[in-house]
Amino acid sequence: MSGYQVIIGMMSHETITFSTVKTTLSDFRPMYGQEIVETLKGTRSGIGGYIDVFDREGVEYIPTIAAGATPAGELRNEDFWKIVNYIKDAINQAGKIDGVLLALHGAMVAEGAPEAEGTLLREVKEIVEDTPVIVTLDLHGLISGSLIDNCDAVFGYDTNPHIDMYERGVEAAETLVKTMKGEIKPTVAHRKLPMLPPTINQRTAEGPMVKLLETARQMETQPGVLNVCLFPAFPYADVQRAGSAVVAVTDNDPELAQELADILGEEMWSLRNEFLKPLTPIAEAVSTAINAPEGPVVLADVADNPGGGAPGDGTEILRELLRQDATNTGFACIKDPEAVQKAIEIGVKNTFTMKIGAKTDGFHGEPLEVTGTVRTITDGRFIHKAMAVGVPADVGRTAVIDVNGIEIILTERSHAPNDPEIYRRNGIEPTDKKILVLKSRGHFRAAYEPFSKQIIEVDAPGLTTPNLEWFTYHNIPRPIWPFDDPK
Repeated sequence: MSGYQVIIGMMSHETITFSTVKTTLSDFRPMYGQEIVETLKGTRSGIGGYIDVFDREGVEYIPTIAAGATPAGELRNEDFWKIVNYIKDAINQAGKIDGVLLALHGAMVAEGAPEAEGTLLREVKEIVEDTPVIVTLDLHGLISGSLIDNCDAVFGYDTNPHIDMYERGVEAAETLVKTMKGEIKPTVAHRKLPMLPPTINQRTAEGPMVKLLETARQMETQPGVLNVCLFPAFPYADVQRAGSAVVAVTDNDPELAQELADILGEEMWSLRNEFLKPLTPIAEAVSTAINAPEGPVVLADVADNPGGGAPGDGTEILRELLRQDATNTGFACIKDPEAVQKAIEIGVKNTFTMKIGAKTDGFHGEPLEVTGTVRTITDGRFIHKAMAVGVPADVGRTAVIDVNGIEIILTERSHAPNDPEIYRRNGIEPTDKKILVLKSRGHFRAAYEPFSKQIIEVDAPGLTTPNLEWFTYHNIPRPIWPFDDPK
């Protein structure tokens, strides 16, 4: 054994402050202590990466809490402090601590704590003082001075869709080990930018992020550079720290870290207009999909993306599919616990009639009455085979309703169907469908692009619409692009 002892944990939530749905600790379904190891060891998750490195290096790790929830509104204040205090108590009870490694998001907002991650890190640093604290962050994190000032290194995801969570976890853990051994002394700097691009064109396989990542990788080849990462931002959190950022980590060279962050920040600013992207109107998108020579054609409901904080119960694309008599269609998903309960009561092979969807708020259309056949009922549990490979998912009880050839997956919980396993778990083979509707912004591409013939991003209503003019902001810094033209 190395003799080193570290604290690990996770607090991850992408908070959409415009949501009417408040988040509670029960939404996180947190794991505690050894349950974290039993569940996440051997998975392609960030914490799975931590565990693999520490096991290899003989580092003793103390798992605290792993709390991650589907994006929604602000976390209740008392629940936020339960997470923070659980981590703090674990540190105090551990005695000797040589390092802290936390998997955070970066765009989390709690009641009374608009900088949730920065608040957590400040509380942790007050206890551990000079002990190294390293964090992994989502690429959509909103970087603040509070976050940067209270950690020693930051490792943001380099991919969007986020298929490198494990790799970044490994990188962060290896950096912590080297730091504890005295081989390196990380220092971190950032550059904040007055720009808030919509997430629609923040992919890392095409568009402006490709160029920016090339520059970042070149920078990392320089001596003494440990990491350079980009945070194009999450625009649905109306907070003071809103805006894009670049973070650089060097080996005991703060001037170099700041220089790199400034250079790459200027390049990101120069490419800001490339982050904008047009969408296809609903009727045109549905018609194109129906008339396509072959499928699957993906209709991406980017404005009702539970992965960004929307409820996932919008009905307007479904309404148009029915109007245009679409068939051989898979629809994932509509959150509607009431409809799921009714389907269970009716039973498989029986006729289902009721209004479904659009029951969370008034932003995602109107409830839509449908009549169809109950095809399947499941417990809604499956194992991810895309992105967080091996990590279990639970969308609550689930029912599939077949409405004239449109198979609608109804769930009890909001869910972004980024993994095709949501279809297969419920008796639908997605590769056989002419049309697939996905309530997702972009993470679905990792798993669906290889077999999809076409992907159409649809201009439907919703809380994650790329049209940011749809929102009324009160707290973001001004001036900020694209609302203003800062000089």
